[in-house]
Amino acid sequence: MRRLLIPLVLLASIGLVAASCGGDDSSSTTTTAAGGAAKGAVTIGALLDLSGDGASLGQGSKAALEAAVTQAGANGVEVTLDVRDTGGDPATALKEIQSLQEAGVTTVIGPQTSSEAKEVLSFADEQGMLVISQSSTASTLAIPGDALFRMIPTDQVEGVASGDLIMVNPGPRKVVIAHRDDAGNAGLASAVSTTVTARGGTVVPGTIVYPADGADYAAVAQQIADAVAGADGEEEVVVYLAGFGEVADILAAASTLTGLADTAFYGGDGSAQSEALITDTTAAAFAAGPARGYPSPLPTIAGDAATPSEALTAALPEPEPLAYGAYDALLIVVAALQQAGFESSGAQLRDAFAAAANGFAGVSGPVELDEAGDRATMPFAFWGVCDVDGAFEWRDLGDWVPPQNAGEAGVIAYMGCLTGGVGSGAPTP
Repeated sequence: MRRLLIPLVLLASIGLVAASCGGDDSSSTTTTAAGGAAKGAVTIGALLDLSGDGASLGQGSKAALEAAVTQAGANGVEVTLDVRDTGGDPATALKEIQSLQEAGVTTVIGPQTSSEAKEVLSFADEQGMLVISQSSTASTLAIPGDALFRMIPTDQVEGVASGDLIMVNPGPRKVVIAHRDDAGNAGLASAVSTTVTARGGTVVPGTIVYPADGADYAAVAQQIADAVAGADGEEEVVVYLAGFGEVADILAAASTLTGLADTAFYGGDGSAQSEALITDTTAAAFAAGPARGYPSPLPTIAGDAATPSEALTAALPEPEPLAYGAYDALLIVVAALQQAGFESSGAQLRDAFAAAANGFAGVSGPVELDEAGDRATMPFAFWGVCDVDGAFEWRDLGDWVPPQNAGEAGVIAYMGCLTGGVGSGAPTP
């Protein structure tokens, strides 16, 4: 990732605030050292996908959390991580958060997906827990006062970024929208539709929605081709396709359809940097060629982010924005507990977390939460598939910087594939 991180503050400067002991919750203890500085011990749970489709983020988040534990220790707080593998399965996520709660854990980082977060939310609310996801984006989960906080903006922000990119080309465009049937991708599709319309484009009626499991991907590709062919008018017709690793199957099937031989495709964060897409050479060739890279956004690290600790750079030599969000989440929890007391739970703990988060100088960038406890905004990078000397790679094609005022378009800098690929060096997709 071509990012330079500009030092802002050192995370080691988080102050220690005096707190008193209380209760016998097995998840935390507090002592007061000479001089009045609070030192505590706490167990923090983590619901990570270590074995499923999201294992890359799960493993990166685990490494980041372990680095954050080292940083917390330097600040006088002993954190024990209790990491549970959900495999990306909502039912497993619920079972594991119930097990963590039974063990006395009140704070959990994760889960990664919106479907998992939705599954655990009621239980977390009932038990007065604090849940912080580093990657859930569904706007349907943006509920003020609940247990869920998120270190990433909702799908409404990403949808604006994708909509702005689709409409950055001069001339009118029509957009065919297709998405996997789940809360996160449905939210993205809705936000893209709203943004495209606001920017003067047209959304082709009849959004294509395919099942989360057991879909006929060749049939989905044919539906997309039929919608492109049926779009009347002289506007250029493009496709927004939001899903996960299965988009490789859809794009591979699309490559056989003459009606999609020169149709730009745009994706969501769920398929950005998907290994399945670049290892399927048929799908990758279509993405890099006719689909013009299939640019798909992921949050990126702001230029005014804090300098990563030595432990974090050792654990993750290449910056990973979502895993960095998990790192920030743990240190914000530590700061909140130092302010509110290590035995805090429920509304008191959530309020303390929100207070500590707002204005926090994180390695993922400065943190500001909205009224629902989700990150208000972040910049995004557009990742796309490029043909690099006969091999297919994900490359950073361009960037989106959020607007100063809501409702305005963000600022896009787009270079495309610098080596190989259709439209090499082109300023727009």
